[in-house]
Amino acid sequence: MERRSHPRAHGLLRWYYDVKYWLFRRERREYDGRRGLVMLQIDALSHADLRRAMATGKCPTITRLLSEDGFSMRRWFCGLPSATPYCQAGIFHGENDGIPAFRFYDRTARRVITCNAPHGVQYIRDRLHAPGALAGGSSYVNLMDGDAQTVALTVATRERTSVYARLGGTRMALLILLHPIRLLRMAFQSVWEWLLEEWERVVGTLRGRVTHAEGIFPFVRILSNVVIRELQTMAIMLDVHLGVPIIYSTYMQYDELGHHFGPSSRMALGDMKRTDARIGEIWRMIRLAGGRGYDLVILSDHGMTPSRSYRVVYGESLGRTVQHIMDGDPVPTTGQRREALDSFAEGSEYADMVPQVVETAIEMTGERQVRTRRGLRRVGNWLRRHYGLRDIIMPEKYLVGRRHDVVVTYSSCLALVYFADSEERLSRSAILADSHRRHLHSSLLQHPGIGLVATLDDDGVHVESRDGHGTIRDGELELLAGLNPLEVYEAADYTVRAVEDLIRQSNNGDIVLFGAYDGQDIVSFDDQVGAHGSAGGQQVYPFLITPPSLDVADERIEDARDIHRVVLSRYAAVTPVAEDMSGVLAG
Repeated sequence: MERRSHPRAHGLLRWYYDVKYWLFRRERREYDGRRGLVMLQIDALSHADLRRAMATGKCPTITRLLSEDGFSMRRWFCGLPSATPYCQAGIFHGENDGIPAFRFYDRTARRVITCNAPHGVQYIRDRLHAPGALAGGSSYVNLMDGDAQTVALTVATRERTSVYARLGGTRMALLILLHPIRLLRMAFQSVWEWLLEEWERVVGTLRGRVTHAEGIFPFVRILSNVVIRELQTMAIMLDVHLGVPIIYSTYMQYDELGHHFGPSSRMALGDMKRTDARIGEIWRMIRLAGGRGYDLVILSDHGMTPSRSYRVVYGESLGRTVQHIMDGDPVPTTGQRREALDSFAEGSEYADMVPQVVETAIEMTGERQVRTRRGLRRVGNWLRRHYGLRDIIMPEKYLVGRRHDVVVTYSSCLALVYFADSEERLSRSAILADSHRRHLHSSLLQHPGIGLVATLDDDGVHVESRDGHGTIRDGELELLAGLNPLEVYEAADYTVRAVEDLIRQSNNGDIVLFGAYDGQDIVSFDDQVGAHGSAGGQQVYPFLITPPSLDVADERIEDARDIHRVVLSRYAAVTPVAEDMSGVLAG
């Protein structure tokens, strides 16, 4: 049963917020008969790791919701790729085709689309045609807006807006000024976060392990873990008081820390205390000073699996491996040397700081100083592998030559290989019919860092490992030889269907690679100790927490699109277009 507060306390708190938010009084929403929804996403937190955090006392608010307020929690399967762009498009719009990975290649435009750059997310947003479930509501700290009316700290929107507006504009600036105590807390927490990051980096270095604490990561950590978390919480509380009908916001801090320190690490799970505390503040506002009756839903879009960096384990990036395979092709070639483009964060999280230091030094040396140039490259590679300063020391992408025959994109433990000299996507038979492509395919299959090689077949999807291969047709796997290649990634029916759907995605590579998985750790093609993108481990198993009024225990949820159908469509504003879409989704 929900805890009841004293009516007088309820009235006093409403009066307090009426005064505090007087400047925003014109934004108050008229009650339209709809029950409101506040939906909070904790990015990349798996069902298993949330239970781990609760067991160690790091999530008292969530624990109370489940034990005292009648909320329910269940695990669900997010589909593939297990990445935020795919999942949020499905959650908001019930549509997520054409998003095969966090980073992929557009053959027509001949460019890499990466979702940690605004233009990459906008590329995806512009191709979503179904109406967004956040119409008339608010979107905070999301990759896309879901057609929300109020948008802040959200990367891509249907209508083009200025950077100032996307950051929240004057509304957010006024909100900050109305919270001087929070502003002071942000200042103190920023200093603490920086000291904590430096301490963890020093300890990690002394222990001889990779910390992945890139040069500016402490500042990214402060922005994410302190500033953004406070801003989004303030904005949500304001909207609840104003009666905004639907509010969706992503707490992204766990994802950042999980990638850098591991999904079950003390740093990642320990930081959940702060997110849980902000959820507590929002829940208090909902119960005591909400502008309408609200349901609170808490979920994650996908999980995360412990990982080992491909670069650290094998001493080079996957793209460099591909180039070496091409250079060592035993098949005689004519004409100029074939080239590869290796891209795992074009338009990086940390912008265009990347191409300077070592490459500039190399360019300053003469063409004849081969040994010096080679030595500088070795120094750069060593620093990238052992000190983690990849965003400062070396670019997060390298281009071998001005043209490229093969493009390799990384999305954590998922990689896509494109034969860019072909205008059309190639099937497995077409790949094997060409000696050069066949050599690359077979060489990747034998590499110990790669656990699964998948391609489109003439009549299905072909999946292959070093120990066996088979074909997936209409969700059924037919084993052709050896062991089931999906067994280590979990060969449940929904996993088989998700793999088939992934390989059939438009914009996908000619060859799709999953990092090798041993049941504990998965190989990440990015420099990460926590990964998601493919199957294997907890990365495909997020959680969903719902109130007593929203029973989803018996619902089949095997893709992010199902969250749109099961949850958001119940609260979305009904428009003629939405009514048509709800009929399609129900079917």
